[in-house]
Amino acid sequence: MRKLATLAALSLTFTLAACGSGEESASTADPTTQTTTEESIEYGTEMPTVDFSGDNPILIFSDPNPVEGLQVEVLEEGDGREIDEQDVVVANYVGQVWGSEIPFDSSFERGEPTAFPLQGVIRGWTEGLSGLPAGSKVLISAPPEYGYGDGGQPAAGIGGTDTIVFYVEVMTAFGADQAGDAEATLEADLDELPVAIDGDLGEPITITVREDSQEPEGEPVVTVIARGNGEPLGGEGTTLFHQYAMSLWDNSMTEVTYGQYGPQQLKLGGDSFFDELEGIPVGSRVLVEVPANDGGDGEVTAPAYAVVIDIIDQLPADATDEPTDDASSEPAEDESK
Repeated sequence: MRKLATLAALSLTFTLAACGSGEESASTADPTTQTTTEESIEYGTEMPTVDFSGDNPILIFSDPNPVEGLQVEVLEEGDGREIDEQDVVVANYVGQVWGSEIPFDSSFERGEPTAFPLQGVIRGWTEGLSGLPAGSKVLISAPPEYGYGDGGQPAAGIGGTDTIVFYVEVMTAFGADQAGDAEATLEADLDELPVAIDGDLGEPITITVREDSQEPEGEPVVTVIARGNGEPLGGEGTTLFHQYAMSLWDNSMTEVTYGQYGPQQLKLGGDSFFDELEGIPVGSRVLVEVPANDGGDGEVTAPAYAVVIDIIDQLPADATDEPTDDASSEPAEDESK
């Protein structure tokens, strides 16, 4: 869904799972504004309904002809923040070609929601979700010009003239620049840390490793810089949402997610230093000093680095064990766009 951030790539040497679902979703290819060739198309009037009777939600089409243009129907309106087109959205969804009984993609089947920047998905998602409150449950019907254009997505079974439909449950949304808790309680002496932090609590940051700082050895060292006011982070299976600023120990390379990749998604229990964050409250800012990794044969395969992590939010391990069934299969409101 986005470029693999360097921190995840480095952390793989510590058996860290990559930031994200680990597979390229068919609904997350680059957006396109291509239009299909003008044809005589017969349009329908009925949006599909959602069937919650099985293990995972699927769409049921009563009208053989797709509706015209981009259509968004709100089945249940959320009460979270208003989604901006620059946000990172966390959602469960199922996507089907209009008239098909088989999904071409379903996060419900994968058993976990997916986080993605709205600027990195199809136009139908960007325009269809922008302006809605987080927590909403919606149907999005996207013709080719709002989906994958004339080329379609053959690998997913989507043709160049196909309309695709998604049922989407927006669990939460984060600003691309969102940081930790501005009211977090400072616990560390910033002047004594091995890194200099440019940026206050609750704001995006960059870091620089101080010249006189001793390179870490042995195991990663975790230091709580400021303790947030949220719920303690759960353990194995908990999905962590975070932002970070990272620098190699010699400052030869740095990276930040704020405003670039946006909040990252990672499931705890991958036997990495992220597992050491268990119990630290949401909203906290944490420093992790990561030693060089020699790959077990004396050859350095990853250099030492420092990373300051803002814990943005979490989803409990059992948050998506069962599909939700409290949304009506009939639309409560029509917000066609």
